[in-house]
Amino acid sequence: MTRTRALFGWVAALLLVALSVMGQSATTGALSGTVKVDGAPMPGVTVTASSPALQGVRVTTTDSNGTYNFGLLAPGTYSVKFEMESMAPRTVQSLVGVGQIARADAALHLSTVSEAITVTAVAPAAVETQQVQANYQQHLIQELPVTRTLLATAALAPGVNANGPRGSQTISGAYSYDNLYMVNGVSVNENLRGQPHNLFIEDAIQETTVFSGGAISAEFGRFTGGVVNAITKSGGNNFSGSLRDTATNDKWTAKSAAPYKVTGGVATPVVVGDPTNKIANVYEGTLGGRIVRDRLWFFVAGRSQKNSTQRTFARSSQAYDVGTDNKRYEGKLTAQVAPAHSLVFSYLNNDTKNTNDCQLTAGCLDPTGLDAATSNPNKFYTAHYNGVLGSNLLVEAQYAKKKFAFVGFGGSSPVFEIGTLMRDFGEVGSGEGFNAPEFSGLFPENRDSNEWLLKGSYYLGTKNLGTHNFVVGANNYAEQRKSDNHQSSTDYAYWLTNYSANRDANGNVQTIHIAQDDYLIYYPIFQTSKGSNFKTFSTFVNDKWDLNQHVSFNLGARWDKLNAIDSSKIKVANESEISPRLGVIYDVQGNGRLRANASYSRYVSRLSEGIESNTTVAGTPGVLAYYYGGPEFTGTPHDALKVVKTWFDSLGGVKGLTDPNIRFVNNIPGATQQLLGGKIKSPHVDEWTVGFGSQIGKGYLRADYIHRDWKDFYATFRNASSGRVTDPNGITSDLALIGNTNLFSRTYRALDLQGSYRIINRIDLGGSYTFSKLHGNTEGETGGSGPVTDGSITSYPEFKKFAQYNPSGYLSADQRHRLRAWAAMDMPTAFGKFNLSLLERFDSGTPYSLVGTAVVSPYTAAIKAATNYVKPPTTLAYYFSKRGEFRFDDVTSTDLALNYEYPFVNAVRFFAQAQLLNAFNHQGQIGGDTSVLTNAQTNCFQTALDANGKQVRCARFNPYAGDVPKEGVNYQKGPLFGRPTTAATTANVAAGTASFQLPRTYRFSLGVRF
Repeated sequence: MTRTRALFGWVAALLLVALSVMGQSATTGALSGTVKVDGAPMPGVTVTASSPALQGVRVTTTDSNGTYNFGLLAPGTYSVKFEMESMAPRTVQSLVGVGQIARADAALHLSTVSEAITVTAVAPAAVETQQVQANYQQHLIQELPVTRTLLATAALAPGVNANGPRGSQTISGAYSYDNLYMVNGVSVNENLRGQPHNLFIEDAIQETTVFSGGAISAEFGRFTGGVVNAITKSGGNNFSGSLRDTATNDKWTAKSAAPYKVTGGVATPVVVGDPTNKIANVYEGTLGGRIVRDRLWFFVAGRSQKNSTQRTFARSSQAYDVGTDNKRYEGKLTAQVAPAHSLVFSYLNNDTKNTNDCQLTAGCLDPTGLDAATSNPNKFYTAHYNGVLGSNLLVEAQYAKKKFAFVGFGGSSPVFEIGTLMRDFGEVGSGEGFNAPEFSGLFPENRDSNEWLLKGSYYLGTKNLGTHNFVVGANNYAEQRKSDNHQSSTDYAYWLTNYSANRDANGNVQTIHIAQDDYLIYYPIFQTSKGSNFKTFSTFVNDKWDLNQHVSFNLGARWDKLNAIDSSKIKVANESEISPRLGVIYDVQGNGRLRANASYSRYVSRLSEGIESNTTVAGTPGVLAYYYGGPEFTGTPHDALKVVKTWFDSLGGVKGLTDPNIRFVNNIPGATQQLLGGKIKSPHVDEWTVGFGSQIGKGYLRADYIHRDWKDFYATFRNASSGRVTDPNGITSDLALIGNTNLFSRTYRALDLQGSYRIINRIDLGGSYTFSKLHGNTEGETGGSGPVTDGSITSYPEFKKFAQYNPSGYLSADQRHRLRAWAAMDMPTAFGKFNLSLLERFDSGTPYSLVGTAVVSPYTAAIKAATNYVKPPTTLAYYFSKRGEFRFDDVTSTDLALNYEYPFVNAVRFFAQAQLLNAFNHQGQIGGDTSVLTNAQTNCFQTALDANGKQVRCARFNPYAGDVPKEGVNYQKGPLFGRPTTAATTANVAAGTASFQLPRTYRFSLGVRF
């Protein structure tokens, strides 16, 4: 009774902090099962697990419930042998996936023959848990017509879309920056935008597991989306390896449908040129084997890619080549230092060098705006230990470090006329750059991270309360950034606003004309960065409790403690959050064939330094903008800038020019924006799921409903209580406070379906489908910045009290239907083995809105008088439609791959693959222009002409009085509204800037495996 009360106390304590790690690991898997004799559980059965992926064997015995458990198993195919005196031995084959719990049950019978019975376990891990998860083995990814990358593999899973900014990946409705990407159990996310670094070699990936909901293991944190976890190969007792050459060519991609441009105020199609006929190769090699059998294994891999892509300068037909040289290396040692104690060391290097890179989104006018040479060194080190300290106690420890840098990005001259960036916002310009590159290549930027993990697992079997797999662990993740974000190598930029640059016959900028009211902008770094350090210390606890053959629970929680030091060495966060993860599974028949599940979870995001850096003076540029008031001048950019500098210096420069009629922007970091209460916290999401899974012959089917609500949004506050601030230059501004709020909304509802089936051991069928809705009133991120604060409701709220300002509706990442269905068929012949695979993709169109700018300044006198802001808004966003009322095209693609393999010397096999993507050359529109013109723009004209036959500018309207604006009177759609603006080249599709899906494309690869 005392032991029972103690156990109930332990479970109750867990429920108070609630829920779920599953006993598996980010680098290993687990295997469990039940042994029965004549339908009754059998204790004392010897269970032996062996695999080519395991050094040695693992042995245990079944407990009083007839159950057994192996934790910390290297992913791979296992033979599980069951033995007991007077019983016929039985062997079951089972696949253990990374981060998954596999199951191998056995029924023993009295011995009548001496030989063992061998069967293949078919119970899929995907239905063993309440987690919405999918596991993809390398052999399937090699057969399908996909690129074999981390993102491409994850895109096969339910709930995973490529509908974030610039085509970035979103999972279960979260922001694209808020997923956790892991390689060998460690995060490879980039610090600011959260995208995964390419710290892998495709042929070296062994398998990938994707978690998209359903009480994702509490071992994983710092996300509100999903987890993508890939593990690389580890060698083995037998030597194996591969060599591969993958060839692509822009000429093998069909010509894109025509985008549009504005000519004389009218939308006209753009002539799409023929692609460049140049083969690009990606070379890969892997080799693994033993140094000492069952004691020390090695694995090495390499990858080399050189690309040269032809692009054109902005508003020009002048072409230039953008070069990329990417080399990746991997080394891995797996050592068994003692029986059931192993060490794994890995090293990954991904070094990318670029030439002729244009940093500006608007593009560069000529070669002077390009970075001649840049590099991104990227290194990744991991060390992992796991050990079995008894039949029921397992321990793990891990340490990792990732280093990443930007080198040479930006101009190289501190001389004003040479290193000052110029941008063309003149008569025909849209901000294109010339004279010098954006940013400064004189100061490299470092973005690093390190992480450690300690974890213990204990397996306990009881007679009356089932079996328990307890897990307790601690994790510390820290990311550092040292950056002085210079906007040019002189910290100045000059914007042409009156006249556009003049170019010669070759498209090079020859002369410019500067005039009064152009802009001179100074981006000072007031304090050098001392380096930031954002730490998240976490502990997690869990009990995977199998009460009986029908009911099991996953009870646990994660506690995250944030300790953030900004680049000024000031503490900006010291918050903590508990993340409950609670799940229950009901096995309807008690045999694993039909299970229902439900869960509740909370996931907490990592704190984004990109949000906090807005309030940090160190390394952050200020903005001092001046109207140019010097003489008009026509000449070369260098000569024009000399005139600008002479004028500027004659008035005292930065210190002397304080006249608000000249200096119209005065933004000093840390002065005009501050943290609310001096601290900020991470957003989180609450999730509820219900679902069921069924084993069907040699396959499975699973369905899950996911409901998510986000809280603690990043926000900018300017209101009656935020007050004013006077900066060091004596300029008074409305103080902006950066903090958290629940005034915004973001909700996700989805039905996820997934399944697979194998027919006659030659045909694999699989797929996933998601029906979802993403609804709310905040986007929360951009392609250029990643996470951003939203002040749409919280900044100057008195001016925004009309329904069409920021309505709730479908967000830009909403996607109603998403389907991935595939089939792979083996066709062995006397001439080798063929495999034909098909991948069918369908994505419904993403939304956009009819939203423009309303001029409100004529109608806000009373509000101004009542609020007394220094500089309230004069224009505000206005939705002329429902949010998300319009949709781009649905996208359909049929992709095919033909694989061939031929053994020609011992174990050496030649292989080749031909891929045909988008076989029917569908060219659905996935993006385009969404501009709306109002009285705020000078080129907005009413449909009707005046009495003299002249155009009349669009009329203002009063949103506060309930005016209903009319199209053709108060607003008009932009001349390209809803139309595509960018062709679908391979480069544009990869960058996420194309307006169409990728046209029909061919890819080829060949090589050898052994």
